[in-house]
Amino acid sequence: MIRIVFYLALLTLAGAATAQNSWTNFYGDPSLSPDQGWAIALDTNGTVFVTGWSTGSSSSRDYATIAYSNTGLPLWTNRYDGPGDGDDEATDIAVDRAGNVTVTGFSIGPAGYYDYATVRYSNAGTPLWTNVYDGPGGGHDLAYAIAADTNSNVFVTGYSLGAAGNYDYATIKYSAAGATLWVNRYDGPGNGHDYARGIAADRGGNVIVTGYSLGSGGTFDYATIKYSAAGVPLWTNRYDGPAAATDEAWAVAVDGSGNVFVTGVSDGGVTSYDYATIKYSSAGVPLWTNRYDGPASGLDFAKSLALDPSGNIIVTGWSTNNGNGYDFATVKYSNAGLPLWTNRYDGPGGSDDYATKVTTDRRGNVFVTGYSISSNLDYDYATIAYTSAGTPLWTNRFDGSGNYYDAAEAIAVDAAGNVFVTGYSTSSAGDYDFATIKYPAVATTPVTILTTGAGFGLSNGLFGFLISGPAGSNVVIQASTNLQTWSSLKTNALDSGTAYFSDSQSATNRRRFYRALLSP
Repeated sequence: MIRIVFYLALLTLAGAATAQNSWTNFYGDPSLSPDQGWAIALDTNGTVFVTGWSTGSSSSRDYATIAYSNTGLPLWTNRYDGPGDGDDEATDIAVDRAGNVTVTGFSIGPAGYYDYATVRYSNAGTPLWTNVYDGPGGGHDLAYAIAADTNSNVFVTGYSLGAAGNYDYATIKYSAAGATLWVNRYDGPGNGHDYARGIAADRGGNVIVTGYSLGSGGTFDYATIKYSAAGVPLWTNRYDGPAAATDEAWAVAVDGSGNVFVTGVSDGGVTSYDYATIKYSSAGVPLWTNRYDGPASGLDFAKSLALDPSGNIIVTGWSTNNGNGYDFATVKYSNAGLPLWTNRYDGPGGSDDYATKVTTDRRGNVFVTGYSISSNLDYDYATIAYTSAGTPLWTNRFDGSGNYYDAAEAIAVDAAGNVFVTGYSTSSAGDYDFATIKYPAVATTPVTILTTGAGFGLSNGLFGFLISGPAGSNVVIQASTNLQTWSSLKTNALDSGTAYFSDSQSATNRRRFYRALLSP
């Protein structure tokens, strides 16, 4: 018996399609020195905020934060040069419900060491407050992640030199007005270095921090901590992978029920380094752990995760392929931990491709960005859109005017589904500039496979069906035997809005899945 599954109304054929960018904006210091964008956030009106670092007039680095309208109009730019007049590097950005923009990172202090430096701006770009944190060790303190709660409080985390001479997690809560509400430090059981890398706030104002921490066995473990809104430690979970070796958590997210999801890279022993993704209940109970080992059983490094509106988890990073180098590898799990699909992307250079961030829109479409070797053997931005079912919709590559090194570091999606990417790009002058791109929302024009009527079913031993869609468009019909690998069978023109398709292979292939996609 032939088994048949239909996919509903997908839009643009993967591999054959690109999304035309709506605008691209560059920001570079006039001294032609390097400028690198690192993080992006949006407000409820779709205003785009980008931050990173930019070489200043004294040849040292400053924070640089830029606001663009949704149509790409530059609205304001703010720079921050810390008290030590040395290098200052912004690493992350958050926008609260009131539209305030808060940036964190690290800044050279008067003593010549890095301190946390957190700066808040109004939505219009007015500086509201600046807070600097110098840890008890009097050495370097580097903030890497920020989150805002529903009351405009912000949480900052990273790592900070302790009195014993080792780095500890250091997590700080600031009020909306900039008052320091609490500071929590975490020194793991190995009494060595501990590096916080990710942070998320839940609906109750609790905050969850993750990263990697030296364990009693002398290697790094995932270490995830939940604090109450008042700063009380609620639970700490450590994860030591099957090889009892190095395990590094790099990203965390929390769903509407307070469940916590963590991902990163974990030594699997015979499988080398794997993605390792964990779900904890709001009370800190481990619910499931999923590991992903790529086809070469080499290095697989999960860097980012996101939740879709249904509570599914999408993880991305890079994974060793069977040829030369790394591919983007994106995995979707259900909230219960069931692997739903895996997509890999090997760029045109057939070499290294590094996915850095993932996000979703309100319909559950998935967007991944990073950087990828081109056929010219230089790195380009590479941004990919997938449907919620994992079907690739479009792939966009961006090669700057310098035709050299372009690296996308962050991605965001607005309420209308428009996609924004930022990072840094080599200019024609040979220096790096911020490069921020807007791609338009995924179209929603449907294609339908009609499953009723005389045109559906077996005829003369072959399976056929009618397709309905926009008149004058082209539809590609694809088939698969495993829901992983799809082959294009035919492109039909919908001259009158419908077309008939009959599968010549259905007589010999007893298990077939079909889908139809609009072709550009």
